[in-house]
Amino acid sequence: MMPPRPTALRLVTRATAARVPVPPLGLSTWTSDAQAIAILLDMAGLDGDDPAAVAAQIPCAADLPERTLVFVLEAPAGGRGVMHLLRRSIRISRAARCTALVARGFVGVGAGTDEDRGADLAWGLSSPC
Repeated sequence: MMPPRPTALRLVTRATAARVPVPPLGLSTWTSDAQAIAILLDMAGLDGDDPAAVAAQIPCAADLPERTLVFVLEAPAGGRGVMHLLRRSIRISRAARCTALVARGFVGVGAGTDEDRGADLAWGLSSPC
């Protein structure tokens, strides 16, 4: 499935020492006032592929403006040192990310690969749609 293509994305993360990843979907920069959001999960708050742990880092769909497009990135933010090295090999499954989006009230949930950068993305829309 092809991911939707917003014209701009805002990066949201709970990770305090996160390296800022390259934006997906061929975008050259993150935009602080973009309506569409990309969630960079904090590895420190994750327990493997537990959808509840992933959902805890995603805003509730009802708290966002209608039709807000939210992406959840596959690779979580690591810390510094060993945690950063481990981050390279850790990936959060599509199933966990999509389940977390549904649990937080998102609709039109899907997943696919960004053809521009090869990023694995899960997404959903805040309702109503």
